[in-house]
Amino acid sequence: MPVLEEAGATRFACLYLRRQNGEVVIDRSISNLPRSWLELYLARGYEATDPVFQGVVRGASHGFWSEVTRGLVLDRSSCEVMTAAREHEMGEGFTKRVMLDRGGVAVVMAAGDALKRDSRVRAALRMSFDVFANEGVRIIRTPAHGREPPTDEDRDQTSLSKTQLKVRMMRAEGMSNKQVALTMKRHEKTVECHVTEVLRRLEARNMIDAIRIATNRKLIV
Repeated sequence: MPVLEEAGATRFACLYLRRQNGEVVIDRSISNLPRSWLELYLARGYEATDPVFQGVVRGASHGFWSEVTRGLVLDRSSCEVMTAAREHEMGEGFTKRVMLDRGGVAVVMAAGDALKRDSRVRAALRMSFDVFANEGVRIIRTPAHGREPPTDEDRDQTSLSKTQLKVRMMRAEGMSNKQVALTMKRHEKTVECHVTEVLRRLEARNMIDAIRIATNRKLIV
């Protein structure tokens, strides 16, 4: 949320997708979008005509809305969805398709009337969207209230994504964040975000402490 606020975004949404009868549909979502906009979007079938959503799902992996729609000939429905978005304080936005660590695809967006568009904001949004989408999966899959709570070992194994487990193993082998980033072909800042999350979930003071905790719990062999 601090990243979104600094970027000037007031709206956000993380849409988890699935295929149904050969088409991509929205399975579930996490957002702060107005209910009136959500109802309008679904009732009008905007997911099929939204040039940004369709452009990101089918083509570009990320971009500001004005970039994604540049050069496109918008039909009546496409113009309608973009006009409606502006009326709900979403004049400009940034959207990214995220390939989830546990499998599947999500589309994440942040928007606002005064969204900043410099390279620093672009990089921050791209990285934060990856973390946000994968963390959202963990939140959605959290057991309902009343079920028997998982053990510490179960919690460690299931709450960390495949990427975070891989980062932890590489760090345990003595690799630096930069070396991990080069090996995984990820941005170093993205690796730093994963390391921070590993420390938080293991309640470790630093990576050495995290490796010790993981070793004691037989998460690293």
